Amino acid sequence: AMAEELASIQALGVYELVPLPPGASALPAKWVFRIKRNTDGTVDRYKARMVVKGFKQRPGIDFQELFAPASRYSTLRAFLAHVAAADLELAQLDVKVAFLNGTLDEVIYMQQPPGFEHGTNVCLLKRALYGLRHATRAWHGRLAAELRAFGFAPTSADPCLFVRTQDGETSFLLV
Repeated sequence: AMAEELASIQALGVYELVPLPPGASALPAKWVFRIKRNTDGTVDRYKARMVVKGFKQRPGIDFQELFAPASRYSTLRAFLAHVAAADLELAQLDVKVAFLNGTLDEVIYMQQPPGFEHGTNVCLLKRALYGLRHATRAWHGRLAAELRAFGFAPTSADPCLFVRTQDGETSFLLV
């Protein structure tokens, strides 16, 4: 499970190994383990996730802003009511390794993943990683930019409800 997580991280180019610059510090990393179970309670698979110990980040140094919007329950209820009333098609998906798609503006160093250390270099993070205090903000910013490129625009009522009208067809996307 740890090798699978590390392979996903490396495939997305989440970090590069570099020497730690003088005066800089590297945030520690750790592994978090979970058991994913089937509906009948049997073990489906074992899951490992590498996370940064983000509680050691310093405001104004390691990050600037934390805020990232989340959809409101009232928006979800209205959205589902509209789907039902208009007999629309509804699809749901989960973005695997979602936070790893968020790009970082800050320079953040992390210690190498425990059990997978090679030499004395540290990880220069290129993308958000679970545990970073501003990972949600980085992921939402990247997602919103990609959705805008596809013609979606956030609504004024809820910044997590995106709408696109193309060729007379309206599409809604709720994050």
